Amino acid sequence: RKAAIGAQYRIAGKSGTAQVVAIKQGEKYDRTKVQERHRDHALFVGFAPADNPKIVVAVMVENGESGSGVAAPVVRQVMDAWLLDENGQLKPEYADSMNLEAAAREE
Repeated sequence: RKAAIGAQYRIAGKSGTAQVVAIKQGEKYDRTKVQERHRDHALFVGFAPADNPKIVVAVMVENGESGSGVAAPVVRQVMDAWLLDENGQLKPEYADSMNLEAAAREE
C-alpha cells in the first residue's frame, strides 16, 4: 500500500517472497543469521489502472527480502514512467479512460 500512496491511478497487485535456502522445521527466519546471498527474494506483480489495466509489471529483487517493501516501489516507478508525462500528470490517453471509469462508477 505504501508504494501506491499519492499515485494518480489505482494500482492492483500482489507481493511475495521466495525462500532461497531451507530453514529447519520449527526454526524461525532470522536475517542476521543468514548470509546476504541466502536471503529471501522479493516479488511484486502489479497492474494499473486497476479498473482498466494498461500496464502490467512484474519485479523480482534477488535477496530483497520484502516484496512490498523492495519490489513494489520499483513497480510503481515503472508504472509512473509509463502512465505519467514529464510533469507528473496522467498522459491524456490514460486520463480520458480514467475519467470514463470514474463516471461509470458514479452512475
